Amino acid sequence: MSYVSPASLPTIACAAGGTGGHLFPAEALARELQRRGHPVVIYTERRGAAYTQALAGLDHVVLPARSLEGGLSGKLAAGLTILRATAQARADMRRRDVRLLVGFGGYPSFAPALAARSRALPLLLHEQGARLSMANRKLLRFADGVATSFPETAGLDAFDAARIVDTGNPVRQAILDARGDYPLLDAAAPLRLLVVGGSQSARVFGEVVPPALLQLPESIRQRLQVSLQYKGDATDQIERTLRAAGIDATVRPFFDDMGARLRDAHLVITRAGATTAADLLTVGRPAVLVPIPAGGSRDEQRRNAETLAAAGVGWCVPEPELTPEHLSTLLADAFASPTVLPDAARASAALGRPQAASTLADLVQSTLARHT
Repeated sequence: MSYVSPASLPTIACAAGGTGGHLFPAEALARELQRRGHPVVIYTERRGAAYTQALAGLDHVVLPARSLEGGLSGKLAAGLTILRATAQARADMRRRDVRLLVGFGGYPSFAPALAARSRALPLLLHEQGARLSMANRKLLRFADGVATSFPETAGLDAFDAARIVDTGNPVRQAILDARGDYPLLDAAAPLRLLVVGGSQSARVFGEVVPPALLQLPESIRQRLQVSLQYKGDATDQIERTLRAAGIDATVRPFFDDMGARLRDAHLVITRAGATTAADLLTVGRPAVLVPIPAGGSRDEQRRNAETLAAAGVGWCVPEPELTPEHLSTLLADAFASPTVLPDAARASAALGRPQAASTLADLVQSTLARHT
């Protein structure tokens, strides 16, 4: 096969909000498109720019962004911010000769999408959740196509079904590298529990998980190896308390080897963000899913968790029901059974989409070809 110079292929832009849930799928697609020879640029905001490892080696532009939430003055300020960001994105697209934009949601993706449409560029939307996000709902009327992460995505009833493609949710290379067989689970093997979530998870997981583990039977505690992500002030105290109870515990504000810890885990306790779900399914691990309490766009996590629980991937536990007693009983039953966790792991792996980045890149290129 002859080498294709990157400069000979059209430039593709991605727009993503400032959270890892939006930025990581954009990164995965960008790196796949780069491998195919396309120049790529990612538009994000200052929070997204803080993910320096995810953006390493990728051109990216930091745009001003502000949520539309709030009163009249807040909405006016947000409107002015969007206009300023749209003008900046439009100028950058012209300079780079961008030919197509993929929007990954989050309010910072709104201005680049408007800039793309003002230049008559094709717009693809990627939805990570099981329900269309607020930003993608507002941009739907401008979209040439929608890529979904679940076979059924709420909020697309009025959109042309022929322009909806179930690609899956692209995941980072570290997650793809963690794929493998479910760890051995027998009476002599360690029981590895991974507890992880974003900053909004730190308090509830730090308050509920440790006392739940202390209530487990000693026979389980002695086999338990826990990796707990906790960003509060009591990190060292929680680790000492768990170790005093015979639990091999590592409590850290952040794990930079998440792929390896996910690969080794028998069970994960986590939030139910769409990118978290994609990571779980790609590696094939069961989970206790605790959605961020419903309200506004956060209701998407409840739908994600319920969808995965119904598929046998694990358990959906609403935060008000996440008590030490409930969680301890759930964990004890799961760890005591020789089949519950392996069966859930198989259900998880069956839903995994490790080729999602490649499938989405195919859609990008076919959409581009139709508009050339």
